[in-house]
Amino acid sequence: MPLFPHADQLDTGVDYINQQVTQLQRQFPDASYSYELAIEYLSENRFNANNYKSIRSELNLLFNWAWFTHGCAIAELDRVSLRKFIDFCNQPPEHLITTAAFPYFITDKETKAVSANPKWRPFVKRGSGGYIRKQATLKAQLSLLSGFFLFLEDMDYCSKNPAAVLLRRLNVNNTRIAATSEQDKALSPAQWQAVWQHVNVLANTQPHKHERSRMLLAILYSLYPRVSEIAARPGFTPLMSQFYRHRSGQWLYRVPQSKGGKSRAIPCPKDLMHCLIRYRQFLGLSPLPKPGEDLPLFVRHQAASHGREAGVLHAQLGIHAIQSIVKDIFSQTATEIEQAHPYDAQELRQFTAHSLRHTGISNMLAQGASMQAVMKNAGHSDLSTLSIYANADLTEQVAAATKQALS
Repeated sequence: MPLFPHADQLDTGVDYINQQVTQLQRQFPDASYSYELAIEYLSENRFNANNYKSIRSELNLLFNWAWFTHGCAIAELDRVSLRKFIDFCNQPPEHLITTAAFPYFITDKETKAVSANPKWRPFVKRGSGGYIRKQATLKAQLSLLSGFFLFLEDMDYCSKNPAAVLLRRLNVNNTRIAATSEQDKALSPAQWQAVWQHVNVLANTQPHKHERSRMLLAILYSLYPRVSEIAARPGFTPLMSQFYRHRSGQWLYRVPQSKGGKSRAIPCPKDLMHCLIRYRQFLGLSPLPKPGEDLPLFVRHQAASHGREAGVLHAQLGIHAIQSIVKDIFSQTATEIEQAHPYDAQELRQFTAHSLRHTGISNMLAQGASMQAVMKNAGHSDLSTLSIYANADLTEQVAAATKQALS
């Protein structure tokens, strides 16, 4: 069952949850206290929507499994039991898996009462095939839980951090996870050119629908932000004024808050600025944003059918809407190039909006840009993270292979 509220509900609480936790007190005397500690930990992360959502998801899984499946208090979890929890998450029961994400709670429009959403499930399977997680997903889960257990240690609730132990001992041989794919996560130069050419055709022939698509892809490729950094979410609305002119004359795009609560400014290439001017002129705006301009960056063409902005026509694009637009452009481009380049087309259909972040970063590194500069632009905390974007190893392998003559 969903146990943890949205960030906006932390102050008021949810009666439904209180009732559930109170009933658990009979079996686990410290259930209420451990739940309060979890809420306090979430409160410390409430101003970063990405962190809050990820932590809430992992804590919800952990508490549900500990109380309702394993039958133990949170303080009793050790390395062995947490190992069982990880195995459970890697291969969950079918009735806990869904193919679409649903909100934890629903609110009655008349009474405003909050209740559990019967459609919600803790595990979401996207695409065909069975449910299986990647190693990166597992590492992220253990890292988030390790932070929570460290907090519990600070609060003198427990004296061990089993998540940290498992994270140190994690490898592909002791965990049921998806094998690492050798497929590049970034679009090839030819694939990107095909996508860019196609979206330009769409923008020229269907401007009311695709001028926005053109600007969206230009930002994702040129500035390589995370999708969440240009999408609307609770407490954050991307604005035109995030494009601003530095005293040096360079235009920058400001990300006010991102992963880890950090902010950064990304220099804008000239081609992107030309795209911005074209996009704003299409919208009937001045060529470039003015200081303090509070106009939204991207808005919906159709009202949302569900969610917090259901029925609102000019609501900002959220993460799922942006992902859907990019996926649709990729699919159309794949269909267009399929006859001439079937392998490129097949691969293109597997890419996502996040692939453009990989593409932009890989392109900058290939052009010889400073890794330090690319790291800052991408919002990474250390240089080692960039290793996942560099594809020089394969290039060197190909160059070496061509020298291996048979005679």
